[in-house]
Amino acid sequence: MKKNIFLILVLASAFTTLEAQKEKNYKEIFYKNISGEFDDMTVTTNNGWSDKEFTKFKLKIENKTGDFLIYKPNESVIKLASGDVKVAEKQLEIYPFDSDFRIVNVLGPNFLVKNYTYVLSGVYKVSTNGEVFKAEDFPLPAVQNEFTAGKFVCTMSSLTKETDKTEVKFECRYTGDKVGVIMPSKAALLLPDGSEMANEKSKSKPIMITKGKTEKITLKWNRMDGGKATDMQKIKLIILWRGTFTEAEPVKLKDEILEFQIDDALSK
Repeated sequence: MKKNIFLILVLASAFTTLEAQKEKNYKEIFYKNISGEFDDMTVTTNNGWSDKEFTKFKLKIENKTGDFLIYKPNESVIKLASGDVKVAEKQLEIYPFDSDFRIVNVLGPNFLVKNYTYVLSGVYKVSTNGEVFKAEDFPLPAVQNEFTAGKFVCTMSSLTKETDKTEVKFECRYTGDKVGVIMPSKAALLLPDGSEMANEKSKSKPIMITKGKTEKITLKWNRMDGGKATDMQKIKLIILWRGTFTEAEPVKLKDEILEFQIDDALSK
């Protein structure tokens, strides 16, 4: 009886040792895909993979809001038993109701682990309904090419003024300390008879801009019916900016947790 118990103990010990050796023999580990639904975004990962010193995965963020999302990966960390590892990737900007991704690559002390925690920190929301900066009406042809709207400085870079089309391009620089948002869809064209025409690019996306950066915007109008009265080459036109130029303070969203777990089938 004692021999049988001893034999069982020896076999159990050998099995445990064998399993430990098998785990130590992993040269690379693949992870299951993750999908998380949160208040303002949907986050997914795929192609998660690790070797001893390196882990990487594709991180996709879908923006569920009408505002901008900014993700700063350097505020995120990977939690291992041996300690936290910082992430260093470029900032990701996600437009309203759009999605984008970043390949996250991280060096660490030992990533041959069956699971680890990714703390998704550093996601900010930037409102498209921030403080509006007033801009003076802009006549076409222009009296001067440059104008200021609050913390935006814009310069007209080109103008096409023909019978059936007007197209004007601007380069706008943001000088504020928050985040600037340009909404080209808000601009309209005032005709001599007092009627207004919406920008043909009114369905274009808003533009997010940070301090010291310059962005290009294009406004375009096609002539309506009306003969000489609407000959855009001959009549005086005025751009009404309304709420085109705004800025907002980024608001940090709460941290979210992504749990990476080994995909046994792929890893073996």
